[in-house]
Amino acid sequence: MATMLAPKDFSPDEDAMALNKAFEGWDTDEKAIIWILGHRNADQRKQIRMAYEEIYLEDLNKKLKYELSRD
Repeated sequence: MATMLAPKDFSPDEDAMALNKAFEGWDTDEKAIIWILGHRNADQRKQIRMAYEEIYLEDLNKKLKYELSRD
């Protein structure tokens, strides 16, 4: 995944919560997911995955696969 400019002062917890919010409701907010993950480098995405699992007790990769493959 190519990364745009990744912010140096980001919060993995805030990103994890923003991703979870993007999953809520009838439709998944795909633009929010792309904006968050597309603006983070590989290490930051790993930190987000770890934060998401710690907060929501769920694997972020599995959640993304589920949310993005639904009709």
